[in-house]
Parts: sequence; C-alpha cells; structure tokens
Amino acid sequence: MPKPFKEWKVLPHGRLTPVDDNILTVTGDIPMPVGNMKRRMTVVRLRDQRLVIFSAIALDDEQMRAIEAFGQLAFLIVPNDHHRLDAKPWKNRYPALQVIAPPGALNSVEKAVHTDATRGDFGDPDVKLITVPGTRDREAALQVDGPNGTTLVLNDIVGKSAMHPALQAGHCG
Repeated sequence: MPKPFKEWKVLPHGRLTPVDDNILTVTGDIPMPVGNMKRRMTVVRLRDQRLVIFSAIALDDEQMRAIEAFGQLAFLIVPNDHHRLDAKPWKNRYPALQVIAPPGALNSVEKAVHTDATRGDFGDPDVKLITVPGTRDREAALQVDGPNGTTLVLNDIVGKSAMHPALQAGHCG
C-alpha cells in the first residue's frame, strides 16, 4: 500500500455516477506491483447543500468541478486507517473541511492528516455517521435515508468480515 500522499496526485479513476438525487460515487485504481487495487469514493449532499466526502479520491479537474457544483464541501470522512491516501491533499485543497475518522483509527489517520473529530453530526436527520460494531471502533459507515430507501455507505468492512473470525461470528464491541 502506498504511503499517504502530501500533494494532489490523480490516479486512474472513472466518472462520477449518481446513486440517488443526493449521492454520487466514483471508483478508482491504485496501481500496485501485482495489479490495480480498486477503491471507491462517495459524495453525499445534505439538505442544506453541504457535502460529506466519504473515502476521498483525488480526481481530475473536470470531476472536481462537478463535485464543487454539486454542493459546498464540508466534511471529509476517513472511514478507517487504510483509506487516508488522499486525505491530506483534500484538506490542503479545501481547508474548511472538517476531517472525521473513527476513534480506533485516529492515531493512524493523524499520521496523514489532522483529524477534527471522531464523531459526526451533520445537522441532517437523514445522514448518520456510524462507528461499525465489532471493529474495535476502527471502521466508519454512513447511513443515508432517502425517499427511495436507505443507502449504507461502507468500505472494507464487507471484505474484512469474510476474513475476521469475530465478525463472522457476529460479535460486536
């Protein structure tokens, strides 16, 4: 895994795709010696037009303009200690962003970017930041309730649960 970037570095990525009226997503690649590792960023627009960026990816100028047109960048969620690659460049580019990471990942995330909080209140009853039970407070998820149902924004937790015995057994805590 590459070290967290200090400057804006655009790696291969797709185009922003709408999931719902207030949710965009984009996938990208991290080139690795044995092949590309996939990653995903999700952008959620709150009722007041502020944006929550979940697992930031540095995008090209065209895609960044699309995000800026979508709403006001306000929150940057670093969902675990492995998804901090582009956190510092995002904070540098958008200094007003409030950076949030789960408490169990705080020490690692702080090595890449200053973290403002370990809990998030977005002032929107439809969007909730969740520290995932059973991860020792190391993994965050985002719950977005909308007219078409609930969207749960996750990162590695699904893949990790297939490997981690405590998660397989359904233990929480």
